[in-house]
Amino acid sequence: MNNLVKVLLLTIIILVIGGSFYLFKGYHPIEAKSVRIAIIDSVKIKSQSIPFMRVRQLLEEQHTTAHKEILDQETAIRQQYENFKMSKDAPQEKQKKKLELDKKGSELGQIVHKKQEELTKQFSLLTEKLEAQFHQIIQEIVKEYGFNLVLNKTIQETQAILYADTGFDITDEVIKRLDKKLPNVTLPTS
Repeated sequence: MNNLVKVLLLTIIILVIGGSFYLFKGYHPIEAKSVRIAIIDSVKIKSQSIPFMRVRQLLEEQHTTAHKEILDQETAIRQQYENFKMSKDAPQEKQKKKLELDKKGSELGQIVHKKQEELTKQFSLLTEKLEAQFHQIIQEIVKEYGFNLVLNKTIQETQAILYADTGFDITDEVIKRLDKKLPNVTLPTS
């Protein structure tokens, strides 16, 4: 019983001190504001909008083209190497040809690396441009409809919102405006 009285007294003291703090501090509760919420699904936008689909198409085309060019060069070097192995040249001449082929192989490796960097840079610039337009469109919709909170339904392809009334979802409107604004996405020149 003695412990119960101590706990009760301690609780009362804490409540009195806490209440006094708010009285002396001039506590004023924050006035609640009406909230207008919108929800987007960034994964859906990036998978279904024309500009983002075009970026994926351009990326595939560029990789296919680069892969073919590199494969052709690699095949030529391999053929030269096979011819080199079959040749009956003097050891000094063979050594010279081997160094030339090794140099070509090394240069091809540098070309591959340079091409990868170039493609990465181009697609980074293009993606940044799309992301900026994506955010600008959201800002336009927010201003137009008076939303003061926009939540993303998916974060890194993981569902973050388990349920929301479809009336809050502006994803299709964002896609429509993005498609209209950027119907023909092209690679930036480097």
